[in-house]
Amino acid sequence: MSTLLFAVADGVGGYEGGKDASELAIGALRNRAAEIQNEFVAKAILEDIHEQLLHTAKSRNYRNMGTTIALTKILPDFQSGQGGKVITANVGDSPILYFPNSGDGFDSDFQKVFIDDSFRDKAPGSMWAIVQYLGLESQEINIHTLTLDFHIGDVLLLCSDGITDNLLSGGAYSRKGVGDIGEIIRNTGSARNIVEEAMRAGVKADDMTALLVFL
Repeated sequence: MSTLLFAVADGVGGYEGGKDASELAIGALRNRAAEIQNEFVAKAILEDIHEQLLHTAKSRNYRNMGTTIALTKILPDFQSGQGGKVITANVGDSPILYFPNSGDGFDSDFQKVFIDDSFRDKAPGSMWAIVQYLGLESQEINIHTLTLDFHIGDVLLLCSDGITDNLLSGGAYSRKGVGDIGEIIRNTGSARNIVEEAMRAGVKADDMTALLVFL
């Protein structure tokens, strides 16, 4: 149970090697999943991956080869059996959304448990204006971490920004349109259905990746 790590990596377009960067990041996290027991270690591992990407990009002469990352590590409290803690870490604009169980069943509202490294909040029309990611040259990396308590029945959604840009209307991560994702989870429990609905929305052509974690 010590390896309950889930992650989404979205290779940065516009530069060579984005796909390779995302695969390298996920592979490194898979190998070191058991180490992540707190925010400090999660941050240190992502810093190591950032350095690996810089080295790989230099060896291939790929400028700004990189990837976003959004991860959650689940640390169950086996003694209480009622929940536990979740460690989140992210760099870039791949969202992590937390849907708490209200006690009367699944709550379709959500909490945003990541920092969006883009210009969406200042200029919602700038959907591609990412300002930080693993592998970005000439910039000190700023890794965002958070620890929260979870309860049985809560749900986490990790996804690429193509999902939220297509399904959450009225601006970046606004409450208007939140039911689109929440109701899909409530009614189907299917990440595939989330992806299909985002593709049908057609607001933004982009990679579509969604991962649901039922706690």
